[in-house]
Amino acid sequence: DFGDFWYGWRNQLKGLSYPNWVVALDMKGFGDSDKPFMANNYKYEVVLEELKQFIDVLQKKNLKKIVLVGHGLGGHIGWKFVETYPSMVRKFISLSTPHPRIWLKHVMRSWRSVIENRWLYVCRLPFLPEMEMVSNDLEVFDKRFKKSSSVTDLTNYSNFDKEAYKYTFSRTSDWQGPINYFRNLPLADSSVLREEGPKQSIPVEALLLVGNMDPEVSLELVSQSAEYVERFAMQIVNGAGHNPHQEQANVVNKHITKFIKDELSYMTKWSSMMKVVSQPPPSFSSRHN
Repeated sequence: DFGDFWYGWRNQLKGLSYPNWVVALDMKGFGDSDKPFMANNYKYEVVLEELKQFIDVLQKKNLKKIVLVGHGLGGHIGWKFVETYPSMVRKFISLSTPHPRIWLKHVMRSWRSVIENRWLYVCRLPFLPEMEMVSNDLEVFDKRFKKSSSVTDLTNYSNFDKEAYKYTFSRTSDWQGPINYFRNLPLADSSVLREEGPKQSIPVEALLLVGNMDPEVSLELVSQSAEYVERFAMQIVNGAGHNPHQEQANVVNKHITKFIKDELSYMTKWSSMMKVVSQPPPSFSSRHN
C-alpha cells in the first residue's frame, strides 16, 4: 500500500510460511527496490511486465501457479496482473482493494469525491508531494501509530515498528515511487466514468477481504469488484480498519489458509442472482502453490 513496504507482511511471512513458500516483495519505488525518477517508469504496463519477469524466475524453481495477494496500491497492481496474466495465477487475494476501475470511478464520480480525494490531484505536482510527506519528522507515521480509539491507528504496533517505517521512508526519494504511481492515474479522463463493467470475467478464483471499520474503502466498493471474477469468496474482518492483515493478522491468515485449501464457499454470478458453489467446477485448475 502507499507508505508501506515488505515489513507490512511480516505476520503473513511467519504465519503462512508452512507449508507455503511466502514471498513479500517491495514494488518498484518502495523500500529497497529501484526508484527510477520518471513517472512513466511506473505505468501499469511497465510494472506488470516487470512483475511477470520476477514471477517467471520464481516459477523456474517451482512450476506451480502462484497465489497472489495485494493490498491497497499493491492490490490495484494485483487486479491488473490477474487480468493480464490469468494463466500464471491460481488464486488472487485482495485486501481492502476494490478493482481499479471501480475505485477510480468512485474517486471521480462527483466534485465532493474529488475534494475528499484531493491528495491524488496534489500528487500530480512535481516535488511538492514528496516534500510534504517527509515534513515534521514524518508525522504521517506518528498519526498512523498513535494509540487512540480511531480505527485508522494500528495500536498493536511497537515503537520499533514505527521507527522501521520512518527509516524506510526518511528521504524524499523514498516517496517518489509511491507518488509516481498516483501521477499516472487518468484523473482528467472523463471517459472512465462512462466505462461499463468487465467485458469478460477473470478466470481466477478471488478472495475479497475488507475490515468492517475501514475508513477508506467501503464494503460496497469491494463487493462490486466481484463482477470482475468468475468465482469469489468474501470475508469481512471484524475489528479491522484499512489494514486487516496487520490489525487482525491471525484472523486474516486463517481466511487465507482456508481459501488456499478450498475450504471456503464460493459465489458466482448467474444472470443477476448470486448463488453459493460448494465445490470448484471440474474444468478449473486446482493446482496448489
